[in-house]
Amino acid sequence: MAKRKKKIENEDFVDESLKLKNVIIVVVAVLLFLGVFYLITVNATKEDDNTDEDADTTYIQTEDILVGSSFNRAGKEYIVVYYDKSDSSLSDISSKVYDYRNKEDRLPLYVADMSNVFNKNYSTDGDTNKSPKDIDELMINGPTLIKFSNDQVSDYIEGIDNILNYLA
Repeated sequence: MAKRKKKIENEDFVDESLKLKNVIIVVVAVLLFLGVFYLITVNATKEDDNTDEDADTTYIQTEDILVGSSFNRAGKEYIVVYYDKSDSSLSDISSKVYDYRNKEDRLPLYVADMSNVFNKNYSTDGDTNKSPKDIDELMINGPTLIKFSNDQVSDYIEGIDNILNYLA
C-alpha cells in the first residue's frame, strides 16, 4: 500500500509540474508575440517619421470657393472673382489673380469657378442684380468681381477689362 501511495503522490507531482510547465509556455508565447508586435509597430512608425515632409505635404486650399459661400467668408472685407476657369480666353484673369495674391497689402481674394457644376445655378444669360442682399439674389453673367464689406456687396464689377484694371 505504501508503494501505491507513493506512486499516486508522484503522479500528482508530475501532473502539477506539467500544468506549471504549460502555464509558463503559454505566458512566454504571449510575451514573445507582444514583443514581436511591439517591434513591428516601432519600425513602422520610424519609417513614417523619416519620410520627406515636402514630398507628400497635404494642404487644404481655401482660395477657390463655391458661389454659395460668397456672403459668409471670414473677414470684414474680401473680394470674390467669378469666372469660368476652363475658358482659355480668360487666362488673363487667372494670371492677374495670381499677381494680386502675391501683393503684400491686399484684401483676401477668392475665386468661384463658374464651370463647376455646383455653381451653375448662379449663372445667367440675362440681367444681373448689381446689389444682391444675399446669395438667393446673386446671379452671375460672365466674368464678375464682387467686393464684400461686412457681408454686403460694396463693389460689383463686370467684364474682363474692368476686372483686370481693378486688380492692377
